[in-house]
Amino acid sequence: MKKLFVLASALMFATPLLAAEAHVRSPAPLVVGAVSHVLLPTSAYLNGQYNSVYKTRISISNVTGYAYAIRAGFSKETGEVADRTFTMLAYETRTWDNFLGEVLQTSGAGAIDFDSGDTAYRFIVSAQVYVDGPNGRFSTAVQSADEAGTIVSGRPGYVIGISANGFDRTNFGCASDSGLPQTITGRVYSPSNTFLGEISFDMNPWGWMQASVNIGVTNGTMMISSTQRAVCYGVVVDNVSNDGTFQLAVPD
Repeated sequence: MKKLFVLASALMFATPLLAAEAHVRSPAPLVVGAVSHVLLPTSAYLNGQYNSVYKTRISISNVTGYAYAIRAGFSKETGEVADRTFTMLAYETRTWDNFLGEVLQTSGAGAIDFDSGDTAYRFIVSAQVYVDGPNGRFSTAVQSADEAGTIVSGRPGYVIGISANGFDRTNFGCASDSGLPQTITGRVYSPSNTFLGEISFDMNPWGWMQASVNIGVTNGTMMISSTQRAVCYGVVVDNVSNDGTFQLAVPD
């Protein structure tokens, strides 16, 4: 898995979450456009309840006049477990309804790293995790991240509007972009910035991990910190419909 080189300096952030002390902020991350390397922090091809099957639909568009190859690496908890290379023709757009099964020839849940190996070979990625059922398709759009969306030590990311109550549940996860082990910590705050508790887990080099938020909260905020480089996210899921809302953890 190629490293995402972070240009911004690591900054130390005070607690509580919205402390009054002024500090220098890093540049705000922009929407990921055409890049030569991007990390999709979560994807799935696995069985769910009631004979459902979750799949990941991915579209990739080559925005250049070159033909080139893209390497896709798939990571689980243990680290990168599969990789495949596929060719993109000039200005071509390709779509796979089950990228993990069709291209990576694997299953489960984890992160996908896309890398063309040359900054001139740029592409755009669109992704969604979906399930088809008797009432139609339920899908969750998944955002990818480049360098600006990477969390580093001293530069946490934020997921806002999270709920873990009788109506909704929240999962949060991270894809490691480091060859070193690391620890992820999610600190949960109420809408009025009251600290409610924290959840942490360890990650293997180039690994992926997702955890449930078991701290009661409604429309709160989670501050996610890492000890190395990582791309993190939160998903708020409706307890009745299982419809999920994905949010990339945005670095401050």
